[in-house]
Amino acid sequence: MKLATLLLTMMLAACSSGSGASGPAQCVAAGGQCILPNPNNPCANPGPQNCNPDLNPGGAFCCLPCPSGTHANDAGTACE
Repeated sequence: MKLATLLLTMMLAACSSGSGASGPAQCVAAGGQCILPNPNNPCANPGPQNCNPDLNPGGAFCCLPCPSGTHANDAGTACE
């Protein structure tokens, strides 16, 4: 009985998690990559995708490439 309850709970959790892709998968699909904050390697175009679903302190965020026709500025902090 305990095994059946556990399996049912797992199935319900899987169903309630939504049918969408995870934040990291959405980031990759948008052409970006999940990176950790690093002042020596800034991101010029942070994306809205959630690369830190567990809300870890200092967690990853999505860094997207600059839009077509633009490039990162010399500091790497913005697209221009």
